[in-house]
Amino acid sequence: MIDPSEVEDRWIEVPDRCVFRLSGPDRVRYLNGQVSNNVAGPLHEKAVPACLCSLKGKVEALVWISAVGEDLILDGELQQREFLAERLDRYLIADDCELFDETGDWTLIHHLRSNGDGVESRRLSEPGRDLWIRGEDPGLPGSTRISQEEWGILLIRSGVPESGLEITGDEFPAELGLDQWAVDFHKGCYLGQEIVSRIESVGRVKRALRITVAEASRERGTLLRNAYAESGKATRDFLPLIEKKFIGFGLFKKAKNSQQVIDLEEVAEI
Repeated sequence: MIDPSEVEDRWIEVPDRCVFRLSGPDRVRYLNGQVSNNVAGPLHEKAVPACLCSLKGKVEALVWISAVGEDLILDGELQQREFLAERLDRYLIADDCELFDETGDWTLIHHLRSNGDGVESRRLSEPGRDLWIRGEDPGLPGSTRISQEEWGILLIRSGVPESGLEITGDEFPAELGLDQWAVDFHKGCYLGQEIVSRIESVGRVKRALRITVAEASRERGTLLRNAYAESGKATRDFLPLIEKKFIGFGLFKKAKNSQQVIDLEEVAEI
Protein backbone atom coordinates (compact mmCIF):
# COMPACT_ATOMS: atom_id res chain seq x y z
CA MET A 1 0.00 0.00 0.00
CA ILE A 2 1.28 3.48 -0.86
CA ASP A 3 2.23 5.69 2.07
CA PRO A 4 0.22 8.90 1.56
CA SER A 5 3.24 10.93 2.69
CA GLU A 6 5.18 9.65 -0.34
CA VAL A 7 2.50 10.24 -2.96
CA GLU A 8 3.68 13.71 -4.04
CA ASP A 9 7.13 12.44 -5.05
CA ARG A 10 6.48 9.12 -6.79
CA TRP A 11 6.27 8.57 -10.55
CA ILE A 12 6.57 5.99 -13.31
CA GLU A 13 7.26 6.06 -17.02
CA VAL A 14 4.14 4.10 -17.95
CA PRO A 15 5.37 1.05 -19.87
CA ASP A 16 4.16 -0.52 -23.09
CA ARG A 17 1.82 2.14 -24.46
CA CYS A 18 0.86 2.77 -28.07
CA VAL A 19 0.10 6.40 -28.88
CA PHE A 20 -2.15 7.94 -31.52
CA ARG A 21 -2.58 11.65 -32.25
CA LEU A 22 -5.77 13.02 -33.78
CA SER A 23 -5.88 16.45 -35.38
CA GLY A 24 -8.44 18.44 -37.35
CA PRO A 25 -11.66 20.31 -36.59
CA ASP A 26 -13.73 17.11 -36.28
CA ARG A 27 -11.34 15.34 -33.89
CA VAL A 28 -13.59 15.65 -30.81
CA ARG A 29 -16.82 14.80 -32.64
CA TYR A 30 -15.23 11.82 -34.35
CA LEU A 31 -13.67 10.35 -31.22
CA ASN A 32 -16.78 10.99 -29.15
CA GLY A 33 -18.63 8.71 -31.56
CA GLN A 34 -16.13 5.90 -30.99
CA VAL A 35 -15.57 5.68 -27.23
CA SER A 36 -17.76 5.14 -24.17
CA ASN A 37 -16.76 8.26 -22.24
CA ASN A 38 -17.28 11.93 -23.02
CA VAL A 39 -14.27 13.58 -24.65
CA ALA A 40 -16.01 16.91 -25.25
CA GLY A 41 -14.88 18.27 -21.88
CA PRO A 42 -11.71 20.11 -20.78
CA LEU A 43 -9.10 17.55 -21.87
CA HIS A 44 -6.29 19.99 -21.10
CA GLU A 45 -7.22 19.48 -17.43
CA LYS A 46 -8.17 15.82 -17.27
CA ALA A 47 -7.35 12.60 -19.13
CA VAL A 48 -10.46 10.55 -19.90
CA PRO A 49 -10.47 6.74 -19.62
CA ALA A 50 -12.83 5.06 -22.07
CA CYS A 51 -13.79 1.75 -23.65
CA LEU A 52 -13.82 0.91 -27.32
CA CYS A 53 -16.75 -1.49 -27.69
CA SER A 54 -18.03 -3.84 -30.36
CA LEU A 55 -21.47 -3.52 -31.93
CA LYS A 56 -22.63 -5.95 -29.24
CA GLY A 57 -21.46 -3.60 -26.48
CA LYS A 58 -18.50 -5.73 -25.40
CA VAL A 59 -15.16 -4.19 -24.47
CA GLU A 60 -12.45 -4.51 -27.10
CA ALA A 61 -9.94 -2.04 -25.62
CA LEU A 62 -9.41 0.33 -22.70
CA VAL A 63 -7.80 3.67 -23.65
CA TRP A 64 -7.04 7.10 -22.21
CA ILE A 65 -7.60 10.36 -24.08
CA SER A 66 -6.10 13.77 -23.34
CA ALA A 67 -5.17 16.96 -25.18
CA VAL A 68 -1.73 18.14 -26.26
CA GLY A 69 -1.91 21.57 -27.84
CA GLU A 70 -4.74 21.57 -30.36
CA ASP A 71 -4.65 17.79 -30.84
CA LEU A 72 -5.97 14.78 -28.98
CA ILE A 73 -3.72 11.98 -27.74
CA LEU A 74 -5.14 8.48 -27.34
CA ASP A 75 -3.04 5.81 -25.66
CA GLY A 76 -3.69 2.11 -25.20
CA GLU A 77 -1.81 -1.10 -24.57
CA LEU A 78 1.14 -1.60 -26.89
CA GLN A 79 0.00 -5.12 -27.72
CA GLN A 80 -3.19 -3.61 -29.18
CA ARG A 81 -1.37 -1.16 -31.47
CA GLU A 82 -2.41 -2.80 -34.75
CA PHE A 83 -5.99 -3.35 -33.59
CA LEU A 84 -6.38 0.25 -32.43
CA ALA A 85 -4.85 1.66 -35.62
CA GLU A 86 -7.23 -0.40 -37.77
CA ARG A 87 -10.26 0.28 -35.59
CA LEU A 88 -9.72 4.05 -35.44
CA ASP A 89 -8.94 4.34 -39.14
CA ARG A 90 -11.94 2.22 -40.18
CA TYR A 91 -14.48 4.84 -39.12
CA LEU A 92 -12.60 7.89 -40.43
CA ILE A 93 -14.80 8.35 -43.48
CA ALA A 94 -16.35 11.80 -43.80
CA ASP A 95 -14.73 13.41 -40.76
CA ASP A 96 -12.27 16.27 -41.14
CA CYS A 97 -9.79 14.53 -38.88
CA GLU A 98 -6.38 12.94 -39.34
CA LEU A 99 -4.95 10.01 -37.37
CA PHE A 100 -1.22 9.63 -36.74
CA ASP A 101 0.49 6.66 -35.11
CA GLU A 102 3.16 8.28 -32.92
CA THR A 103 4.07 5.26 -30.80
CA GLY A 104 7.65 5.71 -29.63
CA ASP A 105 7.63 9.48 -30.12
CA TRP A 106 6.05 10.23 -26.74
CA THR A 107 6.83 9.26 -23.16
CA LEU A 108 4.00 9.10 -20.63
CA ILE A 109 4.93 9.99 -17.06
CA HIS A 110 2.32 9.27 -14.39
CA HIS A 111 2.81 11.04 -11.05
CA LEU A 112 1.13 9.87 -7.85
CA ARG A 113 0.02 13.33 -6.82
CA SER A 114 -3.10 15.47 -7.07
CA ASN A 115 -1.50 18.68 -8.36
CA GLY A 116 1.48 19.95 -10.33
CA ASP A 117 2.46 19.41 -13.96
CA GLY A 118 0.28 17.36 -16.27
CA VAL A 119 -3.43 16.59 -16.11
CA GLU A 120 -5.58 14.67 -13.65
CA SER A 121 -5.81 11.03 -14.72
CA ARG A 122 -7.50 7.91 -13.33
CA ARG A 123 -4.72 5.43 -14.11
CA LEU A 124 -5.02 4.10 -10.55
CA SER A 125 -7.55 4.46 -7.75
CA GLU A 126 -5.06 6.84 -6.04
CA PRO A 127 -4.92 10.47 -7.26
CA GLY A 128 -2.52 10.89 -10.14
CA ARG A 129 -1.48 13.09 -13.05
CA ASP A 130 -0.36 12.32 -16.60
CA LEU A 131 2.43 14.24 -18.28
CA TRP A 132 3.26 13.68 -21.97
CA ILE A 133 6.78 14.58 -23.09
CA ARG A 134 8.70 14.20 -26.33
CA GLY A 135 11.69 11.88 -26.11
CA GLU A 136 12.61 9.18 -23.64
CA ASP A 137 14.43 10.83 -20.69
CA PRO A 138 11.97 12.21 -18.10
CA GLY A 139 14.80 13.79 -16.08
CA LEU A 140 13.20 12.74 -12.78
CA PRO A 141 14.94 11.28 -9.70
CA GLY A 142 15.27 7.52 -9.92
CA SER A 143 14.94 7.20 -6.15
CA THR A 144 11.22 8.00 -6.36
CA ARG A 145 10.49 5.88 -9.42
CA ILE A 146 7.84 3.16 -9.06
CA SER A 147 9.09 -0.23 -10.19
CA GLN A 148 7.21 -2.11 -12.89
CA GLU A 149 6.50 -4.88 -10.35
CA GLU A 150 4.82 -2.43 -7.97
CA TRP A 151 2.99 -0.78 -10.88
CA GLY A 152 1.50 -4.15 -11.84
CA ILE A 153 0.19 -4.65 -8.33
CA LEU A 154 -1.21 -1.11 -8.20
CA LEU A 155 -3.11 -1.69 -11.45
CA ILE A 156 -4.74 -4.79 -9.99
CA ARG A 157 -5.56 -3.03 -6.72
CA SER A 158 -7.18 -0.27 -8.79
CA GLY A 159 -9.31 -2.68 -10.81
CA VAL A 160 -7.67 -1.95 -14.18
CA PRO A 161 -8.20 -4.89 -16.58
CA GLU A 162 -5.74 -5.88 -19.31
CA SER A 163 -6.35 -7.03 -22.86
CA GLY A 164 -5.79 -10.73 -23.46
CA LEU A 165 -6.46 -11.43 -19.78
CA GLU A 166 -9.57 -9.71 -18.42
CA ILE A 167 -10.43 -8.05 -21.75
CA THR A 168 -11.01 -10.73 -24.36
CA GLY A 169 -13.76 -9.11 -26.42
CA ASP A 170 -16.44 -11.09 -24.62
CA GLU A 171 -17.05 -8.87 -21.57
CA PHE A 172 -19.41 -5.94 -21.07
CA PRO A 173 -18.06 -2.80 -19.32
CA ALA A 174 -20.26 -3.53 -16.29
CA GLU A 175 -18.79 -7.03 -15.92
CA LEU A 176 -15.31 -5.53 -15.67
CA GLY A 177 -16.32 -2.66 -13.39
CA LEU A 178 -15.51 -0.16 -16.14
CA ASP A 179 -19.02 1.27 -16.07
CA GLN A 180 -18.00 3.00 -12.83
CA TRP A 181 -15.20 5.11 -14.31
CA ALA A 182 -14.83 4.64 -18.09
CA VAL A 183 -18.43 5.08 -19.30
CA ASP A 184 -20.63 8.18 -19.52
CA PHE A 185 -24.29 7.17 -19.68
CA HIS A 186 -25.43 10.70 -20.58
CA LYS A 187 -23.33 11.31 -23.70
CA GLY A 188 -24.28 10.75 -27.31
CA CYS A 189 -24.12 7.57 -29.36
CA TYR A 190 -21.04 5.44 -29.87
CA LEU A 191 -20.47 1.91 -31.13
CA GLY A 192 -22.25 -0.51 -28.77
CA GLN A 193 -23.86 2.30 -26.74
CA GLU A 194 -27.43 0.98 -26.92
CA ILE A 195 -26.53 -2.36 -25.35
CA VAL A 196 -24.23 -0.83 -22.72
CA SER A 197 -27.03 1.54 -21.69
CA ARG A 198 -29.60 -1.25 -21.64
CA ILE A 199 -27.45 -3.26 -19.23
CA GLU A 200 -27.17 -0.20 -16.99
CA SER A 201 -30.94 0.25 -16.94
CA VAL A 202 -31.49 -3.42 -16.07
CA GLY A 203 -28.94 -3.09 -13.26
CA ARG A 204 -27.37 -6.53 -13.34
CA VAL A 205 -24.86 -8.65 -15.19
CA LYS A 206 -24.15 -12.37 -15.10
CA ARG A 207 -20.47 -12.03 -14.20
CA ALA A 208 -18.30 -9.67 -12.19
CA LEU A 209 -14.55 -9.09 -12.12
CA ARG A 210 -13.24 -9.08 -8.55
CA ILE A 211 -9.90 -8.09 -7.08
CA THR A 212 -8.96 -11.37 -5.46
CA VAL A 213 -6.42 -12.06 -2.72
CA ALA A 214 -5.36 -15.57 -1.68
CA GLU A 215 -2.91 -17.21 0.67
CA ALA A 216 -1.33 -19.19 -2.15
CA SER A 217 -0.49 -18.31 -5.72
CA ARG A 218 -3.11 -18.99 -8.40
CA GLU A 219 -2.43 -19.55 -12.07
CA ARG A 220 -4.49 -18.14 -14.88
CA GLY A 221 -7.50 -20.37 -15.52
CA THR A 222 -7.66 -21.75 -11.98
CA LEU A 223 -11.25 -22.35 -10.88
CA LEU A 224 -12.21 -20.45 -7.73
CA ARG A 225 -15.02 -20.47 -5.19
CA ASN A 226 -15.56 -17.96 -2.39
CA ALA A 227 -17.54 -17.74 0.84
CA TYR A 228 -20.47 -16.15 -1.00
CA ALA A 229 -21.05 -19.37 -2.96
CA GLU A 230 -19.78 -17.71 -6.12
CA SER A 231 -17.67 -19.68 -8.54
CA GLY A 232 -15.26 -18.14 -11.00
CA LYS A 233 -11.92 -18.33 -12.71
CA ALA A 234 -8.57 -16.58 -12.26
CA THR A 235 -7.97 -14.34 -15.27
CA ARG A 236 -4.20 -14.09 -14.74
CA ASP A 237 -1.38 -15.49 -12.65
CA PHE A 238 -1.51 -13.95 -9.18
CA LEU A 239 1.32 -11.63 -8.06
CA PRO A 240 3.00 -11.69 -4.64
CA LEU A 241 1.52 -8.97 -2.43
CA ILE A 242 3.00 -9.52 1.01
CA GLU A 243 4.42 -12.61 2.69
CA LYS A 244 2.16 -15.59 1.88
CA LYS A 245 -0.41 -13.34 0.23
CA PHE A 246 -1.03 -13.11 -3.52
CA ILE A 247 -3.26 -10.79 -5.57
CA GLY A 248 -4.98 -11.09 -8.92
CA PHE A 249 -8.37 -10.97 -10.60
CA GLY A 250 -11.19 -13.49 -10.57
CA LEU A 251 -14.13 -13.34 -12.97
CA PHE A 252 -17.01 -14.66 -10.86
CA LYS A 253 -20.55 -15.61 -11.69
CA LYS A 254 -22.61 -13.14 -9.70
CA ALA A 255 -24.71 -14.24 -6.74
CA LYS A 256 -25.88 -11.98 -3.88
CA ASN A 257 -22.53 -10.44 -3.03
CA SER A 258 -21.62 -7.07 -4.55
CA GLN A 259 -18.15 -6.61 -3.07
CA GLN A 260 -15.42 -5.78 -5.56
CA VAL A 261 -12.63 -6.99 -3.28
CA ILE A 262 -12.68 -10.56 -1.97
CA ASP A 263 -11.01 -10.87 1.43
CA LEU A 264 -7.97 -13.05 2.02
CA GLU A 265 -9.70 -15.90 3.79
CA GLU A 266 -12.57 -16.12 1.33
CA VAL A 267 -10.73 -17.49 -1.71
CA ALA A 268 -10.23 -21.17 -2.26
CA GLU A 269 -9.27 -23.28 -5.22
CA ILE A 270 -11.95 -25.69 -6.37
